[in-house]
Amino acid sequence: MDKKLLCTVAMDIKLPCTVAMDIRLPCTVAMGKKLLISSEDNLTLMKILRFAGFGAAQQELSSIQLYLAGEGESRGANTGLGRATALDLAKRGARLILGCRNRVKGEAVARMIRKKSGNQGVYASRLDLGSMSSIKTFVEEFLQQEQYLHVLINNAAYMGPKAATDDGYERCLGVNYLGHFYLTLLLMDKLRKCAPSRIVNVVSDSYVRGKIDFDDLALMKGYDAYAAYARSKLAQTVFSMECHRHFFSGCVWSYAVHPGAVSTDLLRNFPGMYGNILRVIARVLFKSPEEGCQTIVYCAVADGLRDFSGKLFANCKVVKLHECARDKNLGKKLWNTSLHLCGLENEFVLYPEDEGATQTTENGEGIVTTTEGEDPAAASSSPGNTTGPEKRPAAAAQAAAADKS
Repeated sequence: MDKKLLCTVAMDIKLPCTVAMDIRLPCTVAMGKKLLISSEDNLTLMKILRFAGFGAAQQELSSIQLYLAGEGESRGANTGLGRATALDLAKRGARLILGCRNRVKGEAVARMIRKKSGNQGVYASRLDLGSMSSIKTFVEEFLQQEQYLHVLINNAAYMGPKAATDDGYERCLGVNYLGHFYLTLLLMDKLRKCAPSRIVNVVSDSYVRGKIDFDDLALMKGYDAYAAYARSKLAQTVFSMECHRHFFSGCVWSYAVHPGAVSTDLLRNFPGMYGNILRVIARVLFKSPEEGCQTIVYCAVADGLRDFSGKLFANCKVVKLHECARDKNLGKKLWNTSLHLCGLENEFVLYPEDEGATQTTENGEGIVTTTEGEDPAAASSSPGNTTGPEKRPAAAAQAAAADKS
């Protein structure tokens, strides 16, 4: 049965800053196990800027193991975009583990998804991406209980007043980026063992306005919620590119996804006049979570995306990555800094600081680090020892009869 959904275009709105936004216009979607989306020409509110449309996520899942990370206070697995993504994937037959900051709300959403989808393989587990201890505990339990992990979707987003994570990091950067970084690397062994596997990082086009001052990661020089959010999304976008460079050779593919302007609970935290205006606009123009999740689903399940690892997607298509996220020096410094902040510098390869002694190159299949005089082609492209955390006894394991994709 066909159902009307809405597709998107971009426009510029002159508010305190210029923002690119997606606006909803009708398109036809064939709902069911397979998602077939088409779009028609789109008009902008002010002028024609570009044409946009959805692609097609046509792969039907059968007992594929996915993990959807989420932050309960914003747009995690138990609200908005994360919940819509989980429901869509559950209808396709995926086995899902929903990571939610609020376990009670997470379990309620898992029950709802099981009921609506008829898929009984949907579970919730507590995960606070603002706490490295919580992340580590979650990973330990996950590795004890689950046999497979084929798709990791990093979907959490925080925006609000200045606050700190449990570990003392600025909360926007800590939840939106550093928590995802730590979680992803702790799960890397499992992703590599279940390869081909995928990492889907849900980002935002606000990354183009982000600036990372490594001398002021705590934002002591001044805090602006929009700037902090843009910074965190730049870091997450760069991280997605770094995942491709480090892990593509192990058949772990990485995608950054801009879902468009979606009406979610995150809008409640937008401050000031701009936030008030944006919430009014969102009711009329923004995509619903069900519409916004389509590119996330596409990158999670569609066939033929191997060669597009390391790319940015919007509307189920590859879009050009802004030069700020292509800065390799930024990527190297962010990677090394993040490993140190998470205490993983002995688990994964650090970029060399002394370029005269070693050199780091790309061979199209991942990172190759060689000593002076060594042939990069003969060097191993392994990202290093990716040993997971020390495992502790967890709750009774639930059988995972998932088939490898």
